[in-house]
Amino acid sequence: MSAASAPLHLWAHLGAISHPHKAMDGLPPRLARARALGIEGVVVPVLWRHVAPDSPRQMESAAAWQPLLRLCQTIIESGLAVIPELHLAAGIGHDRLLPDWLWGWAGERLPDDATPDLLKYCDADGVGSALSVSWWGEPLIAPLISQWFSLFAEQLSPLAHAIPHLQLGLGPAGEWRYPQREGWPLFGAAGLAALRRDMLHRHGSLSDWLSAWRVLSLQGDALRAHLLAPGESAKAEVTHWLESGLAQQGAGWLSHANSLLRGPWQHTTLGVRLATARPPVARLEAIGTWLDPALPGSIPRERLRVWLAGGATSQALSDWKTACEARGIRTLVENQAPLPADDHPCWERYRDAALRGGRCEGWVWRDLDRLEDVAERVRHLARLRHTKGQGEHQRRKEFRVMGPLHLKVGNQRHLLSELEWQRFEEEVAVLRRLGVTAISTDIWWGLVEGRQPGLFDWSYYDRLVELLERQQMRWVPILSFHQAGGNVNDDFTQTIPLWLWGALLARNPELGSVRELQYVSETGDASMEYLSLWADEWVLPYYRAFMEAFREHYQNRAALMAEINVSLGPAGELRYPSYNAHDWGNYPNRGTLQCYSELARADWCRHLARRYQDIRVLNYTFGTRHEVFEQIPLPQAETLFENRAYQYTAWGREYLGWYQDALVGHGRRIIACALSVFAGQSWSGVPVGIKIPGIHWEIGDPQQPRVAEITAGLLRPHPTMGPHNQREYVQLLDALVPAEQRGRVVVHFTCLEMQNRPYEGYSQAADLVGWFAAAAHELGIRLMGENALAGELFSESGWGQMEKALADTPGFGGLTLLRMQHFFDEDRTPLEQLQRLITRFQ
Repeated sequence: MSAASAPLHLWAHLGAISHPHKAMDGLPPRLARARALGIEGVVVPVLWRHVAPDSPRQMESAAAWQPLLRLCQTIIESGLAVIPELHLAAGIGHDRLLPDWLWGWAGERLPDDATPDLLKYCDADGVGSALSVSWWGEPLIAPLISQWFSLFAEQLSPLAHAIPHLQLGLGPAGEWRYPQREGWPLFGAAGLAALRRDMLHRHGSLSDWLSAWRVLSLQGDALRAHLLAPGESAKAEVTHWLESGLAQQGAGWLSHANSLLRGPWQHTTLGVRLATARPPVARLEAIGTWLDPALPGSIPRERLRVWLAGGATSQALSDWKTACEARGIRTLVENQAPLPADDHPCWERYRDAALRGGRCEGWVWRDLDRLEDVAERVRHLARLRHTKGQGEHQRRKEFRVMGPLHLKVGNQRHLLSELEWQRFEEEVAVLRRLGVTAISTDIWWGLVEGRQPGLFDWSYYDRLVELLERQQMRWVPILSFHQAGGNVNDDFTQTIPLWLWGALLARNPELGSVRELQYVSETGDASMEYLSLWADEWVLPYYRAFMEAFREHYQNRAALMAEINVSLGPAGELRYPSYNAHDWGNYPNRGTLQCYSELARADWCRHLARRYQDIRVLNYTFGTRHEVFEQIPLPQAETLFENRAYQYTAWGREYLGWYQDALVGHGRRIIACALSVFAGQSWSGVPVGIKIPGIHWEIGDPQQPRVAEITAGLLRPHPTMGPHNQREYVQLLDALVPAEQRGRVVVHFTCLEMQNRPYEGYSQAADLVGWFAAAAHELGIRLMGENALAGELFSESGWGQMEKALADTPGFGGLTLLRMQHFFDEDRTPLEQLQRLITRFQ
């Protein structure tokens, strides 16, 4: 079977109650719940203690197997597969120990020269473990184990068609390992004798052995004493001996099981469990050396499965998985302990380490009765049942939170002290544990380069980045070329560099005044929030210099960045400041056109000259009497919006089409600049993000449909424009993000939390969100969403709208939520709802 076609199995252990009689209590409804979540098989422990509790002869009776057969039949009738786990050692729990009679049965058959501890692994104090049988003593009971294997295969053969996999529990808790948690398990007389025998055989003589270990004597208790404080040679050799012995023991029983599982069992795979938390090898680099003899070549690789279990680091899991995959062996992942429902970083690391690569065949959940605690995680894996989905786990929904505009505004004193940093880190830790993957922060141009050109102060952001790194939180820096302050809910003010105005005028004599560098509205008001796009010719080198300085300073932190977002206008959005507080500002209204500066007027004239070339052609087209292009005035805004002239007249469409083209051209220039700056090897994998606002009001105005989107520069009017989707945003995105850049550019769209409210400024926010998602999907552009205002975070309806946007197809790939401080308000609604959404979509 090729890696590309392997299904993703989802199995679950029967639970803490392991005896077949007890496990039947209330079993059918438990199985039904598990199946509804996506579980397809149940792991059933098969233990000597249950089948033959009093003597070995009991397992020869068919009646002894009946409780197990009834249990398995019930599982099969529930539509689930049975995964027997045949234990050769103790399982988990007091009722899963090896049978008491085993030690007495073996004691009666001890060879004359054997010590009573032959079957025991003993710790440094000489205390033996009853959890598993030592490999140096196992030959004594090998016939009994072989009989146990054969009877299992015989008794369960009628159910073999519903048993896709048989698991061998080679050691304690079914794990292929020694029972002791620390130290070597060989300090019994039998273990030391086995070591002595093998070392003499390896070295050829006692003198050579003494020389290799650099000791004077290993007679009597000297061997034990030396092993309590071994030299390097002894340590390495004994470790290898123990690892090899364990490998050979397991390989033997795997081969034996493979030879038995024929006939009705020929399609059943065979597996073992390796505990990544307590591995059978001391050094990770020895994994491959251990695996080669441990997994015998006599067994076809397509039949072998290795369960990787434990709460170890994701790196250890990944190392074992890589070693198995290199040998053509498929793996399944098993969580030994319940994964906390509120610890998403742990879950993410463990899941990603498990599913990365092509040979992970499934997930084994520890406890059937605790699946409800992690129901959404089980459903998530169920959605990835096929390998196509296994790749898609990398494209799951992302949840990010915007950091404060500046930490000092997070307190009433508006000061930045150690207390603010401490509180911020605590809040970041809470969000990370909840499942938030990144914090976005504005990199204020005026804060970093505010004193003089070319002098950059990154100290505030350096500390912030170190804090995020400590909390394993990724970073989305927003290269903010706009002003902080002046927008809704802004609680921090930071101008763009004030030296910039004078520098531009001094270096470019053709500029007459600061006003030429600003957006000037139809009312004559000028905005200082963001430099006018008609000044890009002079300003773009400063943008590039800032991007390059950021790139060089944070070269070693590129891997921490989930994205680099680039400001394209006021509030960082691609738009004109048409509805900002400095100009009109009474929401909702149509907004004001922002193209009445001298630079804008000159560009309008150039546009007409390029388009019509001869003034007579222009006059003929529009019925005008202009003499030269340079003298054509800017249309009066009021006349454009009377009687829908912006929509029905050719002159209105021409003017507002140029207005939108100018904004789109600005966006393209900034995006191209950012992509060229962040093009090196370290940066090529970091997406570049931009933001487009959801201008949701005035959409359905019967007198002026879509007018607010037009004054903001997002749409160009057309004769049939109305309160419905005519692919206007397809045209915007297609013009803004060239096809060759769509693999790296991420578009963020706002107002995901809002409902349609035609009674409030003719708002159609929910419709707009759907139109935009459809446009991005059509063009293959990655899309993220934001809430426009913080108020709806305290409303379940707002969260419902965002949930709908994430769940819809086409929908949004994730959320960036505005803003961090609102999740730590007295009202717990935002935090609780965020946790609910993350649990569903992660």
